[in-house]
Amino acid sequence: MLNEVIEILDRHQVFAGIEKTTTQIAIKEILEMATNDYDCNQGEILEGHAQKFHLCYSCLADDANLDDGLCVTCLGD
Repeated sequence: MLNEVIEILDRHQVFAGIEKTTTQIAIKEILEMATNDYDCNQGEILEGHAQKFHLCYSCLADDANLDDGLCVTCLGD
């Protein structure tokens, strides 16, 4: 469900007027609440969005060169 919420916000260009770092902080807060309080999978939430927000879905590193949503470090794990 949160993946779709991010999709709706993105489609309505909510993130367009916000700095990248501020957007990343907001997305990370959503992921933290979802994974800690509701046992959601951050990879599923970021699916299709990781590259746009430059967030590795595993470690949440800021990385513009993700491979299928993963940074180089997480790809090696």
